[in-house]
Amino acid sequence: MSQFVGKWKVESEENLDELFKACGVDEEMRAKAREGLIQPIQEISTGEDGYVIKTTVGHLSTEVRFKLGISFPSSSMDGKKIMVTYRMNGDTLEEVQQYSDYEALISREVKGNELVSTITGKGKKAIIRYRKL
Repeated sequence: MSQFVGKWKVESEENLDELFKACGVDEEMRAKAREGLIQPIQEISTGEDGYVIKTTVGHLSTEVRFKLGISFPSSSMDGKKIMVTYRMNGDTLEEVQQYSDYEALISREVKGNELVSTITGKGKKAIIRYRKL
C-alpha cells in the first residue's frame, strides 16, 4: 500500500463522460469534467487507524478514512448514498462502490510516477491517469 502514498494530479482521462452518463451523473457535472474544470488532486496517506484518501477539486475537498476489507456508508462525488469497501488485490487497490441499482469498481495501480485508476460500472469502463506531485 505504500506505493500509493502521496499527492496525485490528473493528467488525462479516457471514456469518463460515457461512464458518467451511463451511471446517471447529471449533465452539469459531466460538462465540467469534459471542459477540464474538474481536475482533482488525490492525496493518499496512512491514518491513525487505516488509510485516508483526500480528494480536492478547486476549493472543495472530501476525505475518506478506511480500513481494508471493512464496508462503510459514504456518498459519491455527485451526492448519491453508497456503501464502499476498499481491498488490496495484489498490487492493486480496489474500491467497490455499491449503489442502489449497480456496483462500480475503481482499481488503482501505481506504475512508476503514474497512478492509473480504472473505473467500471454499468457496462462502461473509464481510465484516469494521475502523475505524482
